[in-house]
Amino acid sequence: MPLPDTRPARAAILGALRAGTPPRPLPLPDLQPYRAGPHGRGTQGPRIDPAGLIQPFETAARGWRAEVVHAGTGDWPQALREALDRHRCTRVAIGAASPLQPELDGALAGLQVRRFERALEQWKGELFDGVDAGVTAAAGGIAETGTLLLRTGAAEPRTLSLVPTVHVAVLRASRLYASLPAALQALAPPPDLPSNLLLVSGPSKTADIQQVLAYGAHGPKVLVIVLVHDLDGAAGASS
Repeated sequence: MPLPDTRPARAAILGALRAGTPPRPLPLPDLQPYRAGPHGRGTQGPRIDPAGLIQPFETAARGWRAEVVHAGTGDWPQALREALDRHRCTRVAIGAASPLQPELDGALAGLQVRRFERALEQWKGELFDGVDAGVTAAAGGIAETGTLLLRTGAAEPRTLSLVPTVHVAVLRASRLYASLPAALQALAPPPDLPSNLLLVSGPSKTADIQQVLAYGAHGPKVLVIVLVHDLDGAAGASS
């Protein structure tokens, strides 16, 4: 038995929809109550001093099992290398144009370094099976949740922080913000939004199986944050 021809009915429905009066645009939501609440901290008035956000950021990040290593503006490459050596990482992937250069090259001297200069399809096997760690810069940090913000793109693709077993991120203390809205307000004006803005809170984790939280299930098992104290009067302490 042949199927009925539904094209006339579909054409009639679509025609009615096209001929209908366009709906009125929804009004923009009033975000003032949210910004004035506890989770909008830092979105109004003068920026909260990042020096006062270092400790809460570290506490929250460690709560997600991230490692936080303190360093100064002159010795962060050494701290980064020590973190890689501590986790026995000898094969490291970095961006094609990392904002951490030229210091990053010095920190990785003697290691097998792979720059993300080719399309992922051309070296996917090597990235998934032959790389121990990915190193990225962090565009910001959220003190409320201990979360990193990563701007991804051609210079530093998102895969660097999603695939290797160890992810090392370099975050400057001057880029700490009290809350997510405060960070987005400062870092992501609409013309400058990347196609992917990653929020990273600790190593990968899942609770899909029996609602038991497990770490390192489908991504980095280790997250190391090298927190660079680039604020006047903010002294770093080894950790």
